[in-house]
Amino acid sequence: MSGEENDNEIAATSRVWCVLHVKPRTEKKVDDILAHSKCWHYLPLYKKVRKANRRKIVTMLPLFPGYVFARLNSDERFAVRKTDKIANIIFDPNPRKTIHQLRQLRRVLKGAPRIRTAKLFTAGERVRVTEGPFMNSEGIIFRDQGKTSLALNMNILGQSVIVNIDPNICVRVGTDRSA
Repeated sequence: MSGEENDNEIAATSRVWCVLHVKPRTEKKVDDILAHSKCWHYLPLYKKVRKANRRKIVTMLPLFPGYVFARLNSDERFAVRKTDKIANIIFDPNPRKTIHQLRQLRRVLKGAPRIRTAKLFTAGERVRVTEGPFMNSEGIIFRDQGKTSLALNMNILGQSVIVNIDPNICVRVGTDRSA
């Protein structure tokens, strides 16, 4: 076998970490396909409990809707694309960091009774609250003892009010204040 053929064979069998951006509501189907193909993959799920007709219904839902983590070679990527359930494949530029984060996430999912995702805001960003008692209030995001907090300015008094806030009920406010 020539050196070039050997390089092509190695490239075809070497697996790389990627994130599969899947079509809506197909995360578990893609997870099943990857499991059947014996591909390395991870679909973080969380437990959602709801009541219906006096019964408790437990469902397992994707923590990151629309995404499945996988380590695939080029043949496996081609095969999974043929399923018509993949919208895009995002290659991971820093797989070590992702693996570390996925391991942390797996530990958290095992031990946390309630978990959910939240929007990522950076300290100093201006946001508007979209629901609840502070609806339509604008303020600055900051971190206070590990929690996301919002500083609401009371200009007339020259002071700020600080409140812990759920980032999921906030939207970024652009620099254009005319809206």
